[in-house]
Amino acid sequence: MKILEAQNALLSNFEVFEFLTERQEQLGKQKQNQSRRRGPGTLETLIQELLLYFQSPPSPLSQQPVTYSTDAVTQLVKRLREFDLAKGELLMILNMRPQTPAQLHACVEEVEGRLDEDKQSQLLDIVSEVLGHFPVEETVEGEEMEEA
Repeated sequence: MKILEAQNALLSNFEVFEFLTERQEQLGKQKQNQSRRRGPGTLETLIQELLLYFQSPPSPLSQQPVTYSTDAVTQLVKRLREFDLAKGELLMILNMRPQTPAQLHACVEEVEGRLDEDKQSQLLDIVSEVLGHFPVEETVEGEEMEEA
């Protein structure tokens, strides 16, 4: 196999999730119709493991119902154009769905020098507005520390 164009396109976790969900449905139909050629056994395991990973907290795709959609992704990218973010930074924002300035710092390089606090707040508001608010499960670390 020969790679013709390295990193021609980047895929978000949502796009991979969507593809794997469709692929799993296809594999389920193929099981019913055994006359078709079957993929390698590890493919089914890989798909199941990846879907389980995407649907497990703290992944934003674990929220039920999933608030991500093709339209939401397109709308988010359009609304974030004004912030002059790199493709990789947009992808990180889409995958991580930041809700706090600390999470935003993990997504955007040198965010304090590039965006003031108002712009950071505006960016986080856009993410919450387009993708919905992601309820973070609060772990009670204090109680866990006391038990130990």
